[in-house]
Amino acid sequence: MARIPRYKELAEELRAEILAGEYSEDSFPTESDLCKRYGVSRFTVREALRALQSEGLIARKRGSGTIIQPAVARGGALHQPLSNVGEIQQYARDTQAKFERMGEAPLPKAIAEQAGIVAGGRWTRFKGLRTSGGSSQPIATTEAYVHESLAEAARKVAPGEETIFRQLERLAGIRIAVVTQDIQAVAASSEVAKRLGVPKRSPCLLIVRCYKDADGNILEISANHHPGDRFAYSMHIEVDG
Repeated sequence: MARIPRYKELAEELRAEILAGEYSEDSFPTESDLCKRYGVSRFTVREALRALQSEGLIARKRGSGTIIQPAVARGGALHQPLSNVGEIQQYARDTQAKFERMGEAPLPKAIAEQAGIVAGGRWTRFKGLRTSGGSSQPIATTEAYVHESLAEAARKVAPGEETIFRQLERLAGIRIAVVTQDIQAVAASSEVAKRLGVPKRSPCLLIVRCYKDADGNILEISANHHPGDRFAYSMHIEVDG
């Protein structure tokens, strides 16, 4: 497998520290400090900081060094990268979730259509809210559906820092090989609005994730509604050439 570039690893470590609130707005380490702490070159540090700056997490000004961008500078929202499995896991660790197992239910038509599969069946359903930074306001309402072939493992899934799909891998001895994401701007339904504490038809970001095995079989589907003023999705994209 190709090794992840060191600057990306460094960016992930620094991102996790920033989102965990380990730095105040004006306490971020200098480039020299980061070079010494991580044993990397100044080029590596600058590339990592450039990635964080593109995500809106930091600002860099000549003569002022690097500062953490306050939430208000990012539209008052949690500015969260969710571009790969590692970042999805980090998101789960950096936030708090309260889930309930809702028994077995057919896969709803709306979610099935987004996933490109047939609705119905007997999926184990989970429902919950996710918060961040000790705030009582949720940053997401989540519904997760686990395929009926994993019903026994699904009964043992517990809320916590570990994602549902990682628990399923451990409990059922499977491997999730591919995660797809479908992102859509939607208006909050009555139920979603009530759970998020926002007015009906408020703008929301709907992220539907499908967790698949190596043969392309969907083993879990999650539908996450994020209120538009509390959550921002970010990506760092490399330009070829």
